[in-house]
Amino acid sequence: MIANGVTSAIHANYSYGTGNYEKEMREQISAYEAVGIRATMCVGAMDRGGSVYPPHEVCFLAGLTDDLRSWVSGPASAAYAGDGAATVALMTRLRADFADHPLVRLCYGPAGPQWVSDELWQDIAHDARDHDLGMHLHALESPAQKAAAAELYPDGVFAHLESLGAMTPRTVVAHGVWVDDADMDVLARTGATVVRNAGGNIRMRNGIAPLARYLQRGVRVAVGTDNCAMTDDEDLLAELRLAGNLAREPNWNGPPPPGVDELLAMATVNGAIAAQFSDEVGTLESGKRADIVAFSLNRTRQPYLDEDMPLLEAFLARAQGCDVVMTMVDGRILYKDGRYTDLSIEALEADAAAVARAARRPDDPANTARTGRYRIHLCDHYRKLTANPSDPL
Repeated sequence: MIANGVTSAIHANYSYGTGNYEKEMREQISAYEAVGIRATMCVGAMDRGGSVYPPHEVCFLAGLTDDLRSWVSGPASAAYAGDGAATVALMTRLRADFADHPLVRLCYGPAGPQWVSDELWQDIAHDARDHDLGMHLHALESPAQKAAAAELYPDGVFAHLESLGAMTPRTVVAHGVWVDDADMDVLARTGATVVRNAGGNIRMRNGIAPLARYLQRGVRVAVGTDNCAMTDDEDLLAELRLAGNLAREPNWNGPPPPGVDELLAMATVNGAIAAQFSDEVGTLESGKRADIVAFSLNRTRQPYLDEDMPLLEAFLARAQGCDVVMTMVDGRILYKDGRYTDLSIEALEADAAAVARAARRPDDPANTARTGRYRIHLCDHYRKLTANPSDPL
């Protein structure tokens, strides 16, 4: 991210399932501190849907073979802190240590509507309101999630979350691919932010979010990668360009695609709002923190750029993350002229590769075969749920 000029990241919906979620979060915060990048750490929450989306869990488990049912239903390490009280208690401890941290923001990260009960939503929404915290969730990402939401929330998922106190100007919704006009009305009215993840949505076969309609209806939109950029390079400029091009709907009477100013805002001002840093970064002005990125314009201007072409428009059309020549966060230069100033990237890459290799070795070798069989049941379940065998899962 640093090499691509990204100065802030939202760390959400991620757990290693060690059984000590707090330790995981604290180690992740330490890693962001060591690197020097801004991080919005989302305290995750989930209390249902561990096998498939509700309300089908009981029926799904009943349809498994005895050995698979026993395997899936066996004891496992909790992904997050636990129930609402435990989640709020974890947030309280983290706030005590990081509330005034210059590079860290804390917010709640409920996994998504189908994974969180109304009681848990209310618990974290209440604490978020009392302590002015943000809320980051993933919603309506796939056709399967759309089908689950229609069954769980017939009056609309965002209308339901609004009734629980979870939709505010501090609420951030990742994806929002399968929304209707009523959903957009709630998002616009409550001042929530949608994060568009163009490359990840395509790679996961989840669809194309209606960016042009979002903007037309007054919904604030930022851009992200969901840690699944189109080419695994975290090039936010490429993702922004992809999002803009996908918004060019083949309808002369439809909403126009985003303009240059709207695209730039998605990566700067609105990105800062989504990351809960809007009062400190997102614009270059007196009194804000010095998060500054410098780009070479060689790729933008060469081999030829017409003198009538606005430079910013050309930059958004041509520039790439590799054009970054300097990344500064909070006045500290982290990357300059192709080199990291305080990191041994080779050592970090070697460590990451070693961890990835170790993760391929299951505790029980039989789990590899079980996982393959279990996947067949999952695919069959979601094909039936979406009522079309060709739909993505």
